[in-house]
Amino acid sequence: LFQFPGDPQNISLQPVCAFFITMNPGYAGRQELPENLKALFRGVAMMVPDFQIIKKVKMCSVGYKDFDLLSAKFFSLYATCKEQLSNQRHYDWGLRNILSVLRTMGTTKRENETTNEALLVYRTVRDMNLSKLVAQDVQLFLSLLADLFPDESSPPKGHYPKEEAILKNVVKRHQLMYHDSWVLKVKQFYETTKVRHGIMLVGPSGGGKSCIFKCLKETLQESDGIQYKDVRFNP
Repeated sequence: LFQFPGDPQNISLQPVCAFFITMNPGYAGRQELPENLKALFRGVAMMVPDFQIIKKVKMCSVGYKDFDLLSAKFFSLYATCKEQLSNQRHYDWGLRNILSVLRTMGTTKRENETTNEALLVYRTVRDMNLSKLVAQDVQLFLSLLADLFPDESSPPKGHYPKEEAILKNVVKRHQLMYHDSWVLKVKQFYETTKVRHGIMLVGPSGGGKSCIFKCLKETLQESDGIQYKDVRFNP
């Protein structure tokens, strides 16, 4: 039996059940646990994992032959981005982002088994991070990629002929302009939905966020033959 301090009630404990609380002080949006709650749990010190080993093992497991060199470049890129790019609240160069990129690298490798692996890594890392960068960081990020892959020309952007043809009709239906930079954001949003569950569209008022969401939703409804639902909350 167990009693909480100051509470006379006896609580029976199940020996097969345990509670673990992970704390990330300083992490975006996280707060420290109050001291009276901390006192009820035994502290366990953790260490920061070696991201390069994680990248190396994951890349090897999904079929990359040159995983040693490519994982080192991937590690160097994220370490440099963390140091040199501006400090934005929505930037994430940690393990959560890394694992999403690695999963996409695996999918890209399976779909392009004979393509140069350096080119696949270059394209995946670029396409999965470019959409979240603020304008002042875009050129620096692209120059870092070019420095890491000097023998590779910039790979072409993702091409989705079926979805793009439907998107043109959707844009025309809503009497909007099929603007290249806006269409690129629609593509980036689509690519993000394939690897992420929680997504946030960030930008100034009138930047086209609602139209991006609405047009992509209608495009995918026609393309996939599925009726998608969206629920709106009034903040």
